Amino acid sequence: MSFFLKQISTILLLLFISEYGFAKDKYLIGFSQCAQHGDWRLNMEAEMEREIMFHDDLSLIIKQSYDDANLQVQQIHELVEMGIDLLIVSPYQIDPVQPVIDAVFKKGIPVVLVDRRINSDNYTAYVGGDNYMIGKVAASYIANRLNNKGNIVEIMGGLTSSPAIERTRGFNETLENFPLLQNIMRINTTETLEVVTDSLSEIIKRDIDVDAIFAFNDDYAVMARNVIDQSINEDHILIIGIDGLPNAGGGIEMVEKGILSATLIYPTGGKEAIEIASKILHNEVFEKENLLSTTLVDRSNVDIIRKQFDKINSLQTDISKSKDMLLNLGEKFKFQQFMLYLVTGTFVLVILLMFLLVRSFYKLKDANIHLKKQKKELKKLSDKVEKITQEKLKFFTNISHEFRTPLTLIVGPLEDLLKTSDLPDNIYKRVSLMHKNSLRLLQLINQLMDFRKIENSKMKLQAGHYDVVKFLSDIHESFLSLAENRQINLIFDTNLSQLKAWFDWDKLDKVVFNLLSNAFKFTPTGGTIRIKLRKELLTVKSLWEEQLIIEVTDNGKGISQKHINHIFDRFYQVDKTDNLKGTGLGLALSKEFVEMHRGRITVESIESKKTTFIVKLPLGDAHLTQEEKIKDEGQKPLVQDLLGYSNTKQNVDNDKGATIKTPDSIPKPVVLLVEDDNDVRSYVKECLQDTYDVFEAQNGKIALKMIEEEEPDLIVSDIMMPEMDGLELTHQLKNDLKTCHIPIILLTAKSSLEQRLEGLEEGADSYIPKPFSKEHLQIRIRKLLDLRKKIHERYKSQYIIEDEQNNISRLDKNFLDKISKIVKDNIQKEEFTVEELSDLAGLSRVQMYRKVKKLTGMSGSEYVRLVKLKESLELIKTSGKSMAEIAHEVGFSSPSYFAQCFKKQFGISPSDYAKK
Repeated sequence: MSFFLKQISTILLLLFISEYGFAKDKYLIGFSQCAQHGDWRLNMEAEMEREIMFHDDLSLIIKQSYDDANLQVQQIHELVEMGIDLLIVSPYQIDPVQPVIDAVFKKGIPVVLVDRRINSDNYTAYVGGDNYMIGKVAASYIANRLNNKGNIVEIMGGLTSSPAIERTRGFNETLENFPLLQNIMRINTTETLEVVTDSLSEIIKRDIDVDAIFAFNDDYAVMARNVIDQSINEDHILIIGIDGLPNAGGGIEMVEKGILSATLIYPTGGKEAIEIASKILHNEVFEKENLLSTTLVDRSNVDIIRKQFDKINSLQTDISKSKDMLLNLGEKFKFQQFMLYLVTGTFVLVILLMFLLVRSFYKLKDANIHLKKQKKELKKLSDKVEKITQEKLKFFTNISHEFRTPLTLIVGPLEDLLKTSDLPDNIYKRVSLMHKNSLRLLQLINQLMDFRKIENSKMKLQAGHYDVVKFLSDIHESFLSLAENRQINLIFDTNLSQLKAWFDWDKLDKVVFNLLSNAFKFTPTGGTIRIKLRKELLTVKSLWEEQLIIEVTDNGKGISQKHINHIFDRFYQVDKTDNLKGTGLGLALSKEFVEMHRGRITVESIESKKTTFIVKLPLGDAHLTQEEKIKDEGQKPLVQDLLGYSNTKQNVDNDKGATIKTPDSIPKPVVLLVEDDNDVRSYVKECLQDTYDVFEAQNGKIALKMIEEEEPDLIVSDIMMPEMDGLELTHQLKNDLKTCHIPIILLTAKSSLEQRLEGLEEGADSYIPKPFSKEHLQIRIRKLLDLRKKIHERYKSQYIIEDEQNNISRLDKNFLDKISKIVKDNIQKEEFTVEELSDLAGLSRVQMYRKVKKLTGMSGSEYVRLVKLKESLELIKTSGKSMAEIAHEVGFSSPSYFAQCFKKQFGISPSDYAKK
């Protein structure tokens, strides 16, 4: 009794100290329980909950796995993610659970095993019953009761847990000392009643004498007793269980009732596990192996054991009540203590603040002066860095422009020469060589600019939903001519008829182009290059389930192992011989483009045999952001071929070299050319002067003045110019009602997708990068002027065209709507003139004439008459008035003139129209 009183006093003292001592951080302990069923495991959890009350800086989370190893693994991961400081675990099965326990231990999180072990030393401490000793004690007890002779049945749990393994080992090793004791059957069960009952019933049917049954828990033992009572009803058979729980229906009660001969108390270790955990977390000395002893309970000592357990339970209840009372008192004490500290602290703080206030005032003044000085220095430094950054960007942009401009003047004339039929062969070869190397220089410029954009995070993915089979098929066809000239067998190999994927057409085109160029470079005459396309399912779960694979294989000389690891490094060259040297940019840029798609590019090579480049890209769009996807999936991005422009000669309208032949009697369309470079301006003028009247301006500012004097039919403008650049010129023209209808083509060296979109955003009708094709420029101009003519024709039959049906700007659409409304408001005025319309619209008569003429192809008076005639259509259909009344209502002086104009416009008389 005195021992328990001392224990309670010690506990209360510890509670008091911990409650009112210095506040400590809470440690979080996670417990992964292998099963919930059974009173023994419930007692384990109850012991932990009781013990945790005596450790104020510990908190406990319990997870139940319900005999599911996979669930237990998942729950251990969840506990780790919750930030536990220590893991207590009772593994359901060794093999599936051990890896995650090893991983937690290697992360530095202490691991305490309770009840069950694992097959490694990756744990901090073990707490549990001495299962080996339990087996030995049970065997010795049976030998003693049976006088060392008899038949025994052993009922085990599954041998996937350490307790079962150790118990059976201790039991059977001890039986070896008693030769006349025979273990005639070992029942391996998964805790189902049928296995136990069926096995025992089979023994009884076979008339085999059974003298003792050793079950690995009390529940199995009770099952065995029930089978025996129902079958042979023999009381002499010894039945021994394990657990020895004191609660109702537990092993101790079964011994008291004579159902069991004996039970071995198997301590849960819940209390001890918390104690060990506390020592570990507080860096105190502890034992790694903590084996808990057992006690055999039979009829000789069951009464004493029962009383001891009842007393312990009573003390535990008293301790819980004392804990609650102490907590209440502690809260009151804390409040009083807090108020005392608050008053004292406030008084001291007021005095201290008064002193610090004066001191801080003077320090603050000094600090502000110092801070202002630092701020100025930082501003200077920031401005300097920003200036340097902008200068670098400006340099790269300008150098691109400076290279592209002379290339325009080189590539264009060279192409004209190559088309000359009477060029001598030796001259043709030299010109062709010059043309080829000009394109190579342009490709190098493009690659350098692409790297610059990647470094500054300016390059964005513009992925659309395209057919990869068609994409690769087109590339294959474009290389066939080169393959024939080199006598190389170029093969496109796939068993797919179609494969839709999300990718950036421009960037993947550059990747495949680089890989094929590389293959042609190293493949000998008569060799083979194979492009292979396939798709595969991923075995490892990811954002995507499938991926496409593009392989480019050649049977060239291959790549040595020392080069393979550096093949995708920038400026790295595998072979530096004179005839095969390159820049080392193509493969590095290809790697960047593939990785922008969340893909991978690798290389495999066997020297002197073959080399294969493998590109893997994810299928689907889960890996892409909304900003990386083109909204209109049917629209290809603004891409360019090797020259930097779309191959208009083949795919614009299949009318290569077509030009507009204008008779001398018909005035030529007027094109205003805005370009600061004299040579480029002269070359473009030379390309256009046979078909158009070309006026020239050196910059946007001069162009605006010229447009005021004479309005052109179309404008071709560079972007980078002094005083006013092409973007500003486009912005001003497209936002001015008087000029917003003029088509504008931007002709520039700024070739990136972002720069093109910027130009189109300002309202440009087309965008052609330098260097350009003469035919491309001519056809683009002709198409824009033809489109304007079609709009004129349509306006002769209808005066308001829906937005989706035309190609005029919203500003022009609003203008036409406005003047149409003015005409309708004054429709009954027979002499409503163009001058009145111009005044009401806020334009001069000349501006009104130009605007209406450019938009509709009609004069102002013709347009006014068209609006009136359109109004008459509705009146004829619905009003029921006479033609004379309708003519007067829409502003015609006489019915005959109205009928004449109506028939001329619609090809039918008003009376015939009324009949229809």
